[in-house]
Amino acid sequence: MDALPFVITGISIPLLLFTVFGNFLVFVVITKNKKLQNVNTCLISNLAWSDFGFGIVTFLDIIFISNSVPHSSFQFVMNALASIYFLVSLAVERYFAILKPFVHLKRARKSLMWKVTLAIWILVTILSAGGYVVNSLPTAPLNATNSFQLANVTSATTGASAWFEFVSVIYIFVLLASGLVLPSAVIIFCYSRVIYHVWFNTEDRATNHAVFKSRRKLTKLFIILTITFLFTWTPTFGRPIVTRYGNGENVTKYQLFSMLLALLGSAANPVIYSFRCPRFRQEVIKLLTCCCCKRKRQVNRNRIFAAGSFSLKMTNKTRVIAKPASISFRAA
Repeated sequence: MDALPFVITGISIPLLLFTVFGNFLVFVVITKNKKLQNVNTCLISNLAWSDFGFGIVTFLDIIFISNSVPHSSFQFVMNALASIYFLVSLAVERYFAILKPFVHLKRARKSLMWKVTLAIWILVTILSAGGYVVNSLPTAPLNATNSFQLANVTSATTGASAWFEFVSVIYIFVLLASGLVLPSAVIIFCYSRVIYHVWFNTEDRATNHAVFKSRRKLTKLFIILTITFLFTWTPTFGRPIVTRYGNGENVTKYQLFSMLLALLGSAANPVIYSFRCPRFRQEVIKLLTCCCCKRKRQVNRNRIFAAGSFSLKMTNKTRVIAKPASISFRAA
C-alpha cells in the first residue's frame, strides 16, 4: 500500500501535463481562428477550459491523499460538473445537427451557446456550493463543564449530527443523480439515436464504400465517447459514497484510482473531440510553426545586433557611396 500513492502520482504527472497542454492548445486554437468558431467548437472550447481546471484540481487531490493531508471531499465538484454538462451539451448539439438539421441551422447561434454556457456555470456553482456547505457542517461535540450540561450537549449534538448526516446523504444522491445518472441517460439516448439514424434511415440508403466508411467512423466515435464517459466518470461520483461509508485502506485505493481515471478522461477529451479533426490538426501545426518561426526570427535578430557596430557602419558607408553612382547614371 505504501508504494501505491507513489505509483499513482507518477502516472498522474504525464497525464496532468498532457491534460494542461492539450486543453490549453484547444482553447488557443479555437479562440484565435474565427473560421473554426461555431456552436460546436465554442462548446469544445468551454469543455477544454473546464477540463484544464479539473486536471489541476484532481492532481492536487492525488497529492493530498497520497500524503494524508485533510481536504474537502467535494473539491472536485465544480470543474467535474462543468466538464460533464459541456459533454452533455455536445451530445445534444450533435443530436440536433444530424437528426434535425433544419432546427439546428435555425436555432444554433452563438447567442444560444452563450446562454447555455451561462446556465451551466450557474447550475455548477449552485451544486458545488452545496458541497462546500455539507463539508463544513459541524460534527464534533462541544465542551461541557458538568454532567448536566454534558447530557444536554450530547443530546443536542446527537440530534444535530443526525440531521447533518441526513443532509449529507441527500446531497450525495442529488450529486449522483445530477452529475452522473441524468447526464449518462442523455448522452446514451442522443448517441444511440444518432447511430440508429445513420444506419437505418430509410431516406438515405446509399451503399457505396465512402458512405459506409463514414458511417462506421461516426459510429465508432460515438461509442468511444459513451464508453469513455461512463468509464471515467462513474468511479468519480462514487467517491463521496465510498469516503463516507467505507473504511481502511480500501477507501484510499478507491479514491486514487477514481481520480486517476477522471484525469485520464480529461486528457482524452482533446484527442477525441479536437485532434481527430484534420482541419484542427492543420491549425495546430500552423500555430506551432508560427511560434517556431517567430523564435527563429528573434534569434537571428539578436545575432545581427550582436555582430557589433562595425558592420553597421560599413553598411551605411556602402549605401552612401551607391547613391551618387545612381544619380550620375541617370544624368548620363
